[in-house]
Amino acid sequence: MDVQANVTPAATSPTVAQLPVRLRDLLKRDVCLDLTRAQIETALRQVQAEAEELKKTRPPFLFLHGKPTRSEFQIREASAVETLAALTKGYEQVVSAQPRLKSWVEDDLETFVRDSQPAYVLGLATHRFPDDWQRAVIRFDQRVKGFRSALGVVQASLGVVPSGMALSSHAAAFECLMPARQWGALLDYEIVFFNRVADLQRRSLEMGNDTLRRQPETRFAQTVGQWARMDGASVRQRLAEMLAELEASTGAARAAYVAEASLSGGGGGAARSFVYPMWEALRQLMRLEIRPDEVEAIVAETERMVAAAGG
Repeated sequence: MDVQANVTPAATSPTVAQLPVRLRDLLKRDVCLDLTRAQIETALRQVQAEAEELKKTRPPFLFLHGKPTRSEFQIREASAVETLAALTKGYEQVVSAQPRLKSWVEDDLETFVRDSQPAYVLGLATHRFPDDWQRAVIRFDQRVKGFRSALGVVQASLGVVPSGMALSSHAAAFECLMPARQWGALLDYEIVFFNRVADLQRRSLEMGNDTLRRQPETRFAQTVGQWARMDGASVRQRLAEMLAELEASTGAARAAYVAEASLSGGGGGAARSFVYPMWEALRQLMRLEIRPDEVEAIVAETERMVAAAGG
């Protein structure tokens, strides 16, 4: 029996009100950026068309005409140029902010779907949703890269910690631990979810045998959290051990992820993604909740958020 064939994102889609606060806020910003982009594109086409028409009305040998005629045309021409420049700048700002904002929505939505939609996890376990499987590999790589980079910052900070001093007593070094712990927690979650899929696959009656092997669950966040009570020399040793563990554990997990993703064909008319159709359905619901008079302020604030995040 094909359990997943009768389960679609539409059948299980949550309402906007059921989303986590952060995801709901990001989704609203995502829709506002899209609305603004569409409005600016329409305005740009109109102004460009008007500018072309204006060129056609330019009097021949304008410099020979009287000052009133010259002034009137030059004012209209300058106004068109100014309007076009302002619209182009606004369009570029929106387009620049969209990729980073969408990546935030996608990441939060993926976590929400994993934790709230059993049909999604079952679909992954039974080799559905190849697009989502591919994203899972990319997301895993991002977590590994982020954690490795954060550990590098911690390692660099140890050089300024006096001998015998606990990191909790050194402000700069202590501050470096927080991002590393956060990235460690994100990576720990990926391994836990990986094993959830593996466990469900083994329990599924659809599969003749399981292909996804459980991976040893890491405790990176917990370990980094313990470093605050240690001195620099001790942390340096633990960090070296963690980097070795990181390479070994994530290398094996990634290989299993990639192998599993290759088995997800999405054939037989099955949907290629569970997440993207839900995202679009939620976007349509969010459009109904947005007031036109709040869009401009939300977009301006979103652009500042992305800029502050280095997006």
